[in-house]
Amino acid sequence: MENPPRTTDEMLSRLTELYQSDPEAFEAMRQLLIDKTIEGFPPEHRIRAYGLQRRIDTELSRYKDPIARMNRMVEIFWEGVYHFQEVVSDPQKVLRQRGEQTPAKVIPFRRKSLH
Repeated sequence: MENPPRTTDEMLSRLTELYQSDPEAFEAMRQLLIDKTIEGFPPEHRIRAYGLQRRIDTELSRYKDPIARMNRMVEIFWEGVYHFQEVVSDPQKVLRQRGEQTPAKVIPFRRKSLH
């Protein structure tokens, strides 16, 4: 059995090798690492973390080129940093803006009769 990486550099090196040699195995490992990380979160934060990860994965699935995908990841990161700065700088403003948003209209669907 192979020794687990001890440093971030070792992990990145192994993941780079795996990506180049077996992209499908890399994707499986990527998902495993994400899931393991989220499972380490406090239970009350896991659902939100999985939801955010799903949004990120959906957004990135539009990009097949690794460079374009990386560029979009960087954009997503900086969007998050900008939003965080807004919240820290003026949390009351952010809360007011959230309160001003029009709630979504829920369209009821009729349940089909099973008979």
